[in-house]
Amino acid sequence: MVVWMRICILAWALCLSLLTSFIYRSPTINMQRDPRWGRNQEVPGEDPFLTSQYSKAFVQALQGTDFNYDEIKNSKTASPVVDGDNDYGDLKMAACCKHFLGNSLEHWGNYDRYSFNAVIDEYDLNNYYLPPFEECTKHAVGVMCSYNAVNGEPTCASNWLLKDVLRERMNFTGYLVTDCGAMNGIVHGHHFAIDNVQASALAKNASVDVNCGSVFQDSLFTAYNEGQVEELTINESFQRMVRIQFRLGLFDSTKKSTENPDSDIASIDSPEHRQLALEAALQSIVLLENKNNILPLDNNNNKSLAVIGPHIDAHGALMGNYHGAKCGCRSDGGINKDFSCIESPLQAIKRNMKYPDQVKSIKGCNVAEGVADINDAKELARNSDAVILLLGLDQGQESEGHDRNETTLPGLQPKLMESILDVAGEKTIIVLIHGGTISLGDARDKAGAILSAGYGGQAGSSAIASVLFGEYNPTGKLAATVYPPSFVHELPLTEMGLRVGVGRTYMYYTGKAEFSFGHGLSYSKWGLDWVNDINDNSSSESETLPTLKLQDSVPTRFHLSVKNLGPHISGGSQTILLFWRPFNDIENDEQLHDFPVIDKEKRRKVQRKLIDFQETKVLLTGESETIEFELTWKDFAMWDSRSKASTVLLGDYELVVQTADTYLTRRLEIVSSNSPDTFSGLRHSQRISEEQS
Repeated sequence: MVVWMRICILAWALCLSLLTSFIYRSPTINMQRDPRWGRNQEVPGEDPFLTSQYSKAFVQALQGTDFNYDEIKNSKTASPVVDGDNDYGDLKMAACCKHFLGNSLEHWGNYDRYSFNAVIDEYDLNNYYLPPFEECTKHAVGVMCSYNAVNGEPTCASNWLLKDVLRERMNFTGYLVTDCGAMNGIVHGHHFAIDNVQASALAKNASVDVNCGSVFQDSLFTAYNEGQVEELTINESFQRMVRIQFRLGLFDSTKKSTENPDSDIASIDSPEHRQLALEAALQSIVLLENKNNILPLDNNNNKSLAVIGPHIDAHGALMGNYHGAKCGCRSDGGINKDFSCIESPLQAIKRNMKYPDQVKSIKGCNVAEGVADINDAKELARNSDAVILLLGLDQGQESEGHDRNETTLPGLQPKLMESILDVAGEKTIIVLIHGGTISLGDARDKAGAILSAGYGGQAGSSAIASVLFGEYNPTGKLAATVYPPSFVHELPLTEMGLRVGVGRTYMYYTGKAEFSFGHGLSYSKWGLDWVNDINDNSSSESETLPTLKLQDSVPTRFHLSVKNLGPHISGGSQTILLFWRPFNDIENDEQLHDFPVIDKEKRRKVQRKLIDFQETKVLLTGESETIEFELTWKDFAMWDSRSKASTVLLGDYELVVQTADTYLTRRLEIVSSNSPDTFSGLRHSQRISEEQS
């Protein structure tokens, strides 16, 4: 009877928590490994370090567990924060790191996420796909397993992935939930179980606590009666769920006594919230190109301005796929598809113009299908002093359940773009609204300026106008490589490897990218300079800079001076990116290699790797700030498939510091008094952490 009650509680636990609004199935931290994936709009980018830092900030802020912005910003030098399910403090909400693991295909050709088997070799698994979850699970109390299989096993039924990797190696003690309907996929998609009874047993024995669906409710008790699941397994799962529910206050009648839910609800979309939405949209805009400083535009002159493209009247398209009901909720509780209260780009541009009557507009074509008036758009562009061309994607091209086949603009947009560029040339400013990256091909060389605006949300249009007219000096950096159109014909979306063929991501891609990861211009020029760090004789004026040295567990620090050289009068800030790259082919095949199960061409070697980023304060023209970076042993650790450990290879490296169109390089030598220079596995290795603490 006790076991039956606990099974019932586990079957309904997720529904209970969702109904009380304490479970939040986020963040999505899968890797943006390919621009065709339909859910790229939900994830932070293609880099594992960036995604890891995003997950940490997201979870700590959501759960209310010791979140501190300065600690996040200076995560390398601050004391480690202990939260996650190892901390027994109160939770405001329960975050859920998803989708574990290798989930980056929706529906592509004959493949779909319910039956897709993601084949990932050990090197890519440990260096790329696992690190964001490793960091996220240090802080979150929940993990969601995904629809797909990894190396032949559905993730939600994989003892290796869920017990050996997640529970034991990553020491995750929180709750584990399936993606909605994933249990059915174990039977009907992957044919890994003969029925739902066996599927529920496989999942429960792999340490899944709750399924999003009814399979546990309908089949788990039968699996227990048949001896496929032991009572101890159910009890352990029950304990994990109840412990988190206690932390959420579901059994604490005094938890809400000092809080006012009505006041909390009334604060939604407050002026503070709107300002935060604007700041997020502003910081996400990336200035990709700005020939002859065509931007910013002068919104006080009386020159003619043409606003053209399928997104000139965008409202709902700016919101992306998952969002709230900004324009109000429906009385019947259904999804509100009214986005009329969202300002469109055209409205924002006119609002910012001193002479709005000088703005003329025409769509030219739809995002994907429908009638077009390209000739009229071309004539308007020909007779205007400047042209803003708003192009891009919407949820009809990329979304959950829907991948792209091409990375170029859909429908008649390429024809519209070429027609406008033919007559307007470099007086054309292209603004791209999208999730996954868009390949422009040769057209990118003809435009005067290009902005990547993403899906900017409720304040997206206001942010676009602020950047176009110079009210905001762009600071955004690309979080994913923009490949040429040919990329989609060189690697299939089903290929999970990063190091095969032409390679994937800035770390391994060997082709010529249209725009690289980390690229992002500013209206200001920026100066970078070395500051004395190792000894008093070290300075940028020296003919040869001293080589930095990193030995064992002793951190090495260095400093940079960042200066705003103008001419943008309102000042600006910058994010400084720090990469390493091997010097003199330090990664030889004898030191780092693995042997893939399937026959593929030779693996690529890592070209560079992001290990830190720092944001400056807002600097006026002529002002400067000194930024400190700290190098640690784990920054250079890469998984070695032969030793089954994260290995730091000794020798010479080159550090690359980058911002806007400026960069610096410096040599680094890594030495060690210990041998071998390996550290065990995940969590960046406890041994590393202990030595550095």
